[in-house]
Amino acid sequence: MKHVIVSNFGFFLGLKSQRLTIKENGNIKQEIALNRIKTIQILSRGVSLSSDLINACSHRGIKIFFNTFNSFAALHTLYEHKSVMVRKNQFLKCDSIDGLELAKRLILGKLKNQRATLLYSSRNIKDKRKDKVIEFFDKSILQLKNKKEISKEFIMGVEGVSASYYFEYLRIMNLFPATFEYRTKRHSEEITNIALNYGYAILFNFIYKSCINAGLEPYYGVLHSTRSAKPSLVLDIMEEYRSFVVDRNIIKLRSKLTNANEFDKVKKDVAKTILTTLTKKYKYKHKKLTLESIIQRQVYKISGYFSGITKYKPYIFRW
Repeated sequence: MKHVIVSNFGFFLGLKSQRLTIKENGNIKQEIALNRIKTIQILSRGVSLSSDLINACSHRGIKIFFNTFNSFAALHTLYEHKSVMVRKNQFLKCDSIDGLELAKRLILGKLKNQRATLLYSSRNIKDKRKDKVIEFFDKSILQLKNKKEISKEFIMGVEGVSASYYFEYLRIMNLFPATFEYRTKRHSEEITNIALNYGYAILFNFIYKSCINAGLEPYYGVLHSTRSAKPSLVLDIMEEYRSFVVDRNIIKLRSKLTNANEFDKVKKDVAKTILTTLTKKYKYKHKKLTLESIIQRQVYKISGYFSGITKYKPYIFRW
């Protein structure tokens, strides 16, 4: 099964005999059978698609995502409503102590995975500053883990300070290109931040898909604020996977990230490495599953957590 990513201006996506056709200037660039496609992700302006293709994808459960950094949209069949009770339980739990507990566990997962990413990426670097940063993460993890009376502000405070240390260490250890100074989420003109934002957009679509599959409401979360056009729950769940799925791969590609004006030349490399990570198999409960399947199972566990059926334990990557 394939995840199709379209990141070129001017492409047209159509349908021909139950096959997706990708055209440029009227010429067919590629044809893919719909029964081999899981998602279609459009990460560029100026891409058009036919209503016949949208209808065929709806019948097959193929989700179509539009993500151009400044806006997000998703097309999927309305029959994927799952259970109304799942969302009812989600709304009840999100604003309770159970919601705060889930938020804490998601950020604990993020901190542990950031720590693992730092150790993995700097395994050949000997520097006293590395020990200090790892010690800081160990203290932050214990502080959050042992805190009995938690609040959203406390959780976000620990997460924010840790993120600053994390990206600062990546900078001073030259694990990111020399142009990187600090993390910028939107409208960045620096190549590393552009690549990170592009990678997070791909991960975002996978998490959104998993939430819809699990019957969850993507826009009502436990940590990020609830407001119009902000899929809070998707952003909450993403925290657990950002460093391993995206940051680690951007570090691997740092030699190719030289000029922001030439990012189009490395878009395919960024997308390919992230998709490779998501389709690679990792250990999960004495089995080997693709990371995409692991994420889906973890999101199902969140659905079960809201319903009081299961506990939630973040997925920690090993290196």
